[in-house]
This record gives sequence, structure tokens and C-alpha cells, in this order.
Amino acid sequence: MIESAPLAYEHDETELEGILFTDADETAPRPGVLLIHEFTGLDSNILRHAHELAEAGFTVLAHDMYGSAIRPESREEASLHAHVYRDDRTLMRERAAAGLEALRTCPEADETALFALGFSFGGCAMLELARSGADLLGAASVYGYLRTDLPCSRKDVLASLLVLHGMRDKVVPMCDVPPFLEEMDAAEADCRMTIYTGAGHGFCNPDVPTDTEFGCAYCPDTHAKARKAVLDFFRELLEARPTI
Repeated sequence: MIESAPLAYEHDETELEGILFTDADETAPRPGVLLIHEFTGLDSNILRHAHELAEAGFTVLAHDMYGSAIRPESREEASLHAHVYRDDRTLMRERAAAGLEALRTCPEADETALFALGFSFGGCAMLELARSGADLLGAASVYGYLRTDLPCSRKDVLASLLVLHGMRDKVVPMCDVPPFLEEMDAAEADCRMTIYTGAGHGFCNPDVPTDTEFGCAYCPDTHAKARKAVLDFFRELLEARPTI
């Protein structure tokens, strides 16, 4: 049975409160996933993703990027908070790393098998975490922002990366893809990318408002494909781990 409970931790004197999803019937530590929310924060959509990952066999921390005192009540308010981190990628990396450390210390999570997954703003945070050399087995970005002002160097990225993107995304346009792939190639990162034709930004979020100007729209078919791709990616990396 999947259970969820608040998890308190902190970063730089900011109190954070994520939500930890565990299987109450499982006694052994399970592979852990740091799940980073979209710009709207810890909303019902990200909690649905967390519950599904827990059902699939993972211990999941839905990470709180903004702080326990900040729960945006509108998209406009959420955008203001998100830009604090988008404009300061060092802070974004450090805040994401605080969530990873909180997950690592959870007894329900296998600290030797940790993953990260982020959507949109969360995908950006996940990529910044990976660029910083975080000790992760794998990390996946789903329609995450690709550009950075802190590009990684050779051998910086320790995790295997999966990047899923929509061809009709105007929030993260296709012109951002080549520079990102060039960065990953120069860094000799293990990175694979899938482009979904016909899909725009937010294709895994049934709550996202359709907006043709920014290419935002939920797509259930692409959602299902992306969910399978992420789970297959994580399981592939788990199976490939060297045995002792």
C-alpha cells in the first residue's frame, strides 16, 4: 500500500517540506526518485506522478523547491517564484541538491540507486543538478528548459540522462535543442533524447491550460509514452548496475 507523508528538511536556513511516497508493505529500501515539480509547485499533478512512481517500485520524494511557506495560489504568483531560481542557476542547483540529500538519508530509499525526474521548471532543475556532478544513477527531464548559463565541462555529468521533448513546444523551442546536445556531447555525457512530434509543452500535465501561443497542451498518448520511457530508462539502469 502506497503511503505519503510530509518530510521536513532545509536549505540555507529555508525550511522545506516535501512529500515522501513509500510502500508500507515493503521493508527493504527501494530505489529512490527525487521528483521536482513544475513552476506551479507541489500541486496535485506532481503528487499524481509521485504516487505512480511509488506504485512502480520506487521511494519518491516530491521535492519542495520554494520552501514550506510558499504554496503559489495562481500561475502568476508561481511564475514570480520560479524566476528566482531560473535567474540564479547556482541557487537552483543547491536547492535541488538539498532535496537529493534529504532523499539519500531516508531509510526507505536505497542510497546506491538514486534517480531524479523533473517536469518543465523541474526538468531544468534536474538538468542543473546533473550538470553539477550529482551522484545519481540516472536523471530524466520532461519538457524541461534546456539552456543554462553554467554549461558543464568534460566528465562533469555522472548520471545517465534521458530528455523528452515536444516538437511543438514554444516555451522550450526546438532551437534550444542543438546547443544542448552539443553541450552534452562536449561533456561526454551519457545522454539520450526523444522528440515527440505533435506534442507541445506540458504534455504530461492534464491540468495545464491549452495555450497555442506557447505551444502548451496536454496529450494523453504522449503522456503514456513518456511515462513508459522514464520507467524503462530507470529499470534499464538498475539492471545494468554491476553486481558485487
